[in-house]
Amino acid sequence: MSVPSKKRSSTSRSVEQQPKFRYFIDRNLGYFELPNRLRGAGVDILVHDDLYEQRERDPWIFYECGVKHLVLVTSDIKFMRSFPHMVAVELGRTSVVAFANNNKCTAAVRGNAFLKARTEIERKMTEHRGSYFVGVVENSGRFRVAAAAPRPNRKLCDARDWASYERVCQQAGVLALGIPA
Repeated sequence: MSVPSKKRSSTSRSVEQQPKFRYFIDRNLGYFELPNRLRGAGVDILVHDDLYEQRERDPWIFYECGVKHLVLVTSDIKFMRSFPHMVAVELGRTSVVAFANNNKCTAAVRGNAFLKARTEIERKMTEHRGSYFVGVVENSGRFRVAAAAPRPNRKLCDARDWASYERVCQQAGVLALGIPA
């Protein structure tokens, strides 16, 4: 008869694993260089052209990224001034990471900045689990949350985005309010 060991098995301990995040690279960031740089560093990446046609409008993409639990990575924080974009972010509960400086940034600069910021981005993603935010990556690799659970507050709208906005509202089961500007 064997005597049970008093030593605790390491398999019985609950090991908290780091959650895996999937990132969606917006079309403005390109299809090859930045995604390949990030994939080479072990980042799980989906690229715009792998999922959408070139003409797909941003509000629908912003909404679907949240629904599909993808972190949207975009080249510009200016989307926060667009009513349809921000409604899509709120309804999709989409976390967005935007690059702060859109001038003269190469894929190499953005890739290096993202990789430096990755640990902080994923820490914030874990902290905001069940919620969403808009964060900003500086060229230096510094990351900050610009807005936690942001709500649309400005009714600026590109008329081309209005149909995409209505599609988001229909899919989310809410009434599209207002008329395009």
